[in-house]
Amino acid sequence: DDGSWIDPRESRSVLIGDILDLYVEDIEKFEAIDKSKAHKIDMVRRYFGHLSIHELEPSHIMDFAAERSKQVKPSTLGKNLYFFKQAVSNAEMLHGLVLVGRPLDNTIKILTQRKIIAQSEERTRRLEGDEWKQLTDEAGTHWIRPMLEIAVESGMRQGEIHSLEWKHIDFDKSLIGIWRKDKRSVGGKKWHIIPMWRGVREALLRAQNVFGQGPNLIPAKRAASISDKFAKMTKKLGIEDLRFHDLRHEAISRMFERGMRVEQVRVVSGHRTLDQLSRYINLRAEDLAGL
Repeated sequence: DDGSWIDPRESRSVLIGDILDLYVEDIEKFEAIDKSKAHKIDMVRRYFGHLSIHELEPSHIMDFAAERSKQVKPSTLGKNLYFFKQAVSNAEMLHGLVLVGRPLDNTIKILTQRKIIAQSEERTRRLEGDEWKQLTDEAGTHWIRPMLEIAVESGMRQGEIHSLEWKHIDFDKSLIGIWRKDKRSVGGKKWHIIPMWRGVREALLRAQNVFGQGPNLIPAKRAASISDKFAKMTKKLGIEDLRFHDLRHEAISRMFERGMRVEQVRVVSGHRTLDQLSRYINLRAEDLAGL
């Protein structure tokens, strides 16, 4: 037994720390876990790791929430507990963990009702003033430069850009093939074809000149390396509250400002519903005034 399966007869002695470790291991079988998620899981591990899952009481969770709420926003606390809940579900579904009560689920409901935890705040941050010029100038010839350009021209996510392979880029037909997250699909991903617009083509050609052709677009081993580098750049430049993922918001908003229809944008962005897509639309009145 390598620890990947939990004997129901012994599940009462399973430590929460081991359950969290299994969860991370299962994620990393398919992709590297990003630093932000790993940090939130680690906070849960520090507090609950020594407890058996069957020793977990609502009072433990309430004490954790009370302590963390003094340090983080309700949305961050919500993610801590959401990942905790995911880890427990992962152990039940994949590793044979048997639970009787649901203290975690029930306490999360109470904390949500009391607005102590909340979903992530919808972001409306877009590029302002000369921020784009500052970023591209700072990037220079570093591999992050084409990543910035591809993100703001295509609306692709960080992980999608990182996983791009030259064999899936068709310059003749101006098409790009990417794997996108899709909870409904087998393996959690679905193959998508998106158009290669001129700005994306130019960025890809520049990347080709810098990195060569093979097999992946960029040399970074981890997708999180993109956001890590971006965070260092914004800090150095004094650009506040701008994340790499905000470039996806910028790209999608620009698509609508250019007059693209919802169904056209959805082909590019990969959103299933208008509700999902609307969270990425941050149109500015000044850009619509001339329509």
